[in-house]
Amino acid sequence: MQTYEEMEYCNVALWFKRDQIQKLMELLVESGMNVAWKDSAYAFTLSVKTSWTTQRLTFQQVSDMYHLKDHHYQIKDVRFAHILQHFIEQARGHAVIKIVRNGQIVVQNIRYGEAVRIVEIKGSEKRILFEKECSVSMEQVMEAFKRTDAERRIPVVRMEIDYELATLHEAILQGNDQKIKECKENLDVLRKEMLLLEA
Repeated sequence: MQTYEEMEYCNVALWFKRDQIQKLMELLVESGMNVAWKDSAYAFTLSVKTSWTTQRLTFQQVSDMYHLKDHHYQIKDVRFAHILQHFIEQARGHAVIKIVRNGQIVVQNIRYGEAVRIVEIKGSEKRILFEKECSVSMEQVMEAFKRTDAERRIPVVRMEIDYELATLHEAILQGNDQKIKECKENLDVLRKEMLLLEA
């Protein structure tokens, strides 16, 4: 495993089935972390005691899926970081991962579980290490039209938009310019996804 000083997970969007949450709990326990949970009719909350702090993962239930409520995690425990990244890949989720290491920052943009762009920032220098080409075949387009999971995804996106709007309202009241910018960027991504889903 690579060493790092800190990892920051931003704009995290993950959807789990119940058995995937169970698998996540098993991996956390196997890696030596203490895990406690609370189950209710509408949400499932995990409290994970890492070497640095206690991380809380709250999954809101939407139909037969669970949506990870929080979008931002500051992580200094390598075990927790790697397990979270593993599940972002497995659940084909989205995230921006910032890794601080040896005075430099590596930013990974993950979409649908795959890195689409990796950028290294050192001082004022910025270097693109990887950028995925956008190549979509006609077969993939036809497959997308045939998919039925869009019906399940639309209510989740609507809920995410509501959450981002509430967060934006709170950020405006607090005068938090950085959070306002982040919320507007997230809303733009969600708006584009909703347009594609409803097309």
